[in-house]
Order: sequence, then C-alpha cells, then structure tokens
Amino acid sequence: MTMRGALVPTGGLAVLAGVWEAVGRTRAFGGSIPSLSAVVGAIGDNHQLLLSATATTAAEAAVGGAIGLALGVLLAAVTAWFPRSHGHVVRSVVFVNAIPVVAVGPMLMSLPVRPAIPQVFAALFVLFSTVSTVGDGFRAPVESGRDLFVVLGAGAVQRFARLQVPAAVPFVADALRLGIPAALLGAILGEWFGANSGLGVLMVSAMRNVQYELLWSACSMAVLVSLFGYVAGTLAERAASRFFGRPTTVSAAPTGGSRLVDAGLAVLVPVILVACWQWWVSAGNVASVVAPSPNEVANRLWHEGGSFLRAAGVTLTISAAGLALGTALGLILAVASTLFPYVKSFLSPMAVLIPTIPIAVFIPVMGSILGYGKGAIVASCVLMSFFPVFVIMVSGLAARPPGSDDLFRIYGSNRFVTLGRLAFPSSLPSLFLALRLSAANCVLTAIAAEWLMDTGGLGRILSDAQVAIDNASTWAVAVVAIVMSVLVYRVAVAGERWGAARWT
Repeated sequence: MTMRGALVPTGGLAVLAGVWEAVGRTRAFGGSIPSLSAVVGAIGDNHQLLLSATATTAAEAAVGGAIGLALGVLLAAVTAWFPRSHGHVVRSVVFVNAIPVVAVGPMLMSLPVRPAIPQVFAALFVLFSTVSTVGDGFRAPVESGRDLFVVLGAGAVQRFARLQVPAAVPFVADALRLGIPAALLGAILGEWFGANSGLGVLMVSAMRNVQYELLWSACSMAVLVSLFGYVAGTLAERAASRFFGRPTTVSAAPTGGSRLVDAGLAVLVPVILVACWQWWVSAGNVASVVAPSPNEVANRLWHEGGSFLRAAGVTLTISAAGLALGTALGLILAVASTLFPYVKSFLSPMAVLIPTIPIAVFIPVMGSILGYGKGAIVASCVLMSFFPVFVIMVSGLAARPPGSDDLFRIYGSNRFVTLGRLAFPSSLPSLFLALRLSAANCVLTAIAAEWLMDTGGLGRILSDAQVAIDNASTWAVAVVAIVMSVLVYRVAVAGERWGAARWT
C-alpha cells in the first residue's frame, strides 16, 4: 500500500475520532457517549482489567467461532455432495439461528453447558452466515464447468476437489470476515448469561453502575479485536479471489427432490424437536420455572394468540423497515466504494465498528436521538443489517468476468456505465446472499431491541414475561420468532430464485 493509500483510512479514523471527541465534550446525548480522551484515559487507568477481559472474550470467541465456521463449512460441503439435502440442512440451520438469544440464554443457564455459553453463542452466531455463504460457493460453478469435467472423465471426488472447492474458497474467506465480528459479539452476549469474567461481564457491570467511560473502554477493546480480524479476513478474501477467482453467475439453491418428501421432512424435524423437548421436561422432572412443557406453550399460544399475532405484526413491520433501509445504506456505501476506491478505504474502518458494538450500547444513544420508541428500534435494525450488505457487495461488485473490464474500456465506457452494465449485474449473487443473511437476523435484532427498550412487539412481551417469571410466554415468543424468521428467510430465497430466473 502506498503512503497516500494508507493516509485515507487513517483520515477516516481521524474524522471519526474528532466527531467522537466533540460529541463527548458537548455531552450531546446526555453523557451516554463519553469523549474519546476520557475513554483513552479509562483504558490507561484500567488497562490490566481490560486486557484480561479482552483475552478471555477473544479466546471464547476464537473457540466458538472456529467450531461454528468448521461446522458451517462441513454442512455446506454436505449440501454440495448431496444437493437434495440443501433445503433440509439450511432449514435446520435457519431454525437454530431463529431462536432469540434473549430467550435461549436463560434456558442454557439451567443446563450443564452454562460455563460454555459464550462459546455456544459464538458458534451459533457464525454458523448461519457460514452455511449460507460457503454453500453458495460450492454451488457457484456453472453447469458447463461440471459438464466439462464429466466429458474429461473426472469422478465426483475430482470434480469436488478441483472445481467446487476452489470456487468456494473466496466464500470461505467472506464467511471468516463476517464471522470474526459475529463470534466476538456472540461471546460478549453469552457472557451476560453465566460468565465470571470477560468484556461482556465488564460491560454489564459498567452499565449497572453508570460508568460510561469504562463501558465504552470495554467496547473499544472489542472493536479493536474485531477490526484486526476484519482486516485479516479482508486480506484473505482478496488473496483467495485473486488466486482462485470469484464466480459471478447467479445460481439458485436446489429445490430438492419430491415435494411430498420435502414437505414431510420439513414437518418431521420440528416434530422430533418438540418430542425431544417433551421427553426432556418429563424424564428430567423439569419444573415449569425452568422450562415449560410443549403443552403449556401451546395452550398459551392458543388462548392468547391474538396478542402474539399483533405483537408479531409490529415486530415484522419494524424489521422490514430496518432491512430495507439497511440494505439501501449498505448498497449505497458499496457502490460509492466501487466507484471511488478512496471512499472504500475511508469507510471500511468505520463500517466495521458498528456490528462489533453490542446492541445494548446502541440503545441509550438511539433513545437519546430518536426517543425510546419504534424509530430507535428501526435504527438498531439498520445498524445491524447494513454491514453484511456492504461487506459482501464490495466483493461482489469487484468480481467481474475475466477480460470484461478491458472490453468495456476498449469501447470507451466510463466507470458509471461499467458499474451499471457490468459490475452490478455480476454482483447480483452477492446481493441475494446478503439479503438472505440479513433478513432473518433483522427479526432477531428487532426483538432484542424491543426487549432492551421494553417497548414494541414480541420483545415487549418477552421482557414482561421474564419479569413475571412466565416461562410459558417466554417460550411462546421464541416459537413465534422462529416461525417468523423462517418465513422471512423463505421469502428471501424466493426472491433469489426470481433473480436467478430473471438475470441468468
């Protein structure tokens, strides 16, 4: 990187630092954002505590993230070997990802896995994005490439090793780049539910004692770790794309075999999970205060279904608004970064800061700016959803068929024409992938924000139920959230298939 190129991202960080210092000194948001100098001072005063907490959280995130990444790649490989399993594997992963963290945390605290909750959360946060991202990579090679390998007499193992694996490597790097901040965030949230040390514990303590400098010091340490991981992942993605190439074709997910068999399996998996749930409650004599039975949850949904549906409608509306605005923001930033490379260098260090800060830290800021209502919840969804779109679309817009740029240059096309007629059509697989990753997560982000702010839809019911120790309502919210997330994901997949039919 040239000296001039290095100055641009440094300038972006300098602008951010200047704004941060000004906001803190003027106490623009009631003191909830301390000045940068105050945070640096707090880091100096508490450096031993912060370093110890950072090391603990980073280790938890590394272990859990590695497990989630490895399991995600393995499941994606299974769908590559057995295409008909794709829908069932992805459905199961979406199902697991759709369980709200604020609901599953208290449940895990009653199980033997309590000491490993941070690692479990880190793995869960990485698993979904890895399966979705790497699965696209294994499916990326076009049929002509596969036909060529068949003509040359290559077996299934050779096709997989020499065609599909190289195509998937850049997507694995994408999963790593997205997974490092996600794993750290998962570990921090997991520490809220049963850890003795770590950045999450430190943040909770600082929030309870209104120690904003210490809170933002802990957040800053998390951001530094995530920024380092993001930079490493970006370098890995660039190297992988340069060496292996990045596919640019739109390839819809396989639909599977018999529709009757698919429908049967889609019903069978939830039935098996409910049966295991009932067995666990009955065989272990689990008290309702720990976990309700499926019958209790079903009764609650039956008798109070109207309340849950109305709350779900509120949450879904907020999620849709946040997803639309977040996608638009991420796309605008990605396009600007493609048209003007220095914009990319300027924005990237700042863009990675957003998803690494736990959502609980955003709430006081968003509440101070927009009030503690739906506007703040929508803003939280925007902040948490634009990042995957920005990251993946930056890579997608840069991935063009070999020689195509030279052809457009020969015909005198400027950068705007090249973007509209070459880069953007080539990036459509990346856009659909980003929407799939963001859609379901927007629902969970909205629920978490509603829970923290005690306002809105399903999150409000969840908050009230946990205060009243009403576990039947808590688990009912989790069931509704799972159904909503799966449906939203299916809508995103349907949109992807429409795009594949339209632009392939």
